[in-house]
Amino acid sequence: MYRMSLMALIVGDLPGVNRERCIKMAIVHDIAEAIVGDITPSDGVPKAEKSRLEQAALTEMCKVLGGGMRAEEIKELWQEYENNASLEANLVKDFDKVEMILQALEYESEHGKVLDEFFLSTAGKFQTEIGKSWAAEIHLRRNSRLGN
Repeated sequence: MYRMSLMALIVGDLPGVNRERCIKMAIVHDIAEAIVGDITPSDGVPKAEKSRLEQAALTEMCKVLGGGMRAEEIKELWQEYENNASLEANLVKDFDKVEMILQALEYESEHGKVLDEFFLSTAGKFQTEIGKSWAAEIHLRRNSRLGN
């Protein structure tokens, strides 16, 4: 979340993209995980059930945060991200994938492992030119490290 927010802060100006909204969306995109944890496809939880659990967790988290106008903004940002409903959501979803493969690259470097599954799971799934560009740079660095 933190690194994604920094990505949103440092990315160059993009036509029609609200940087502040991207930063906020990056901060709140995983807020439900504070309660339900990170539910991944390998957990075998049906998509509808995952959505229900996360929606309930989001509602609970917004209550804990005191409700009101800011809680409504958090809900809106989270829903926009989940639905991939804007240019900002497209970009932040790409930042999420970029951050994941960057973290995988760091783990590979630090622990001498090969974590192909992270790179394979994001292949062809980037929606924005900046996401594609940053992912390509990470792949270049990885290939250089692996000697490919």
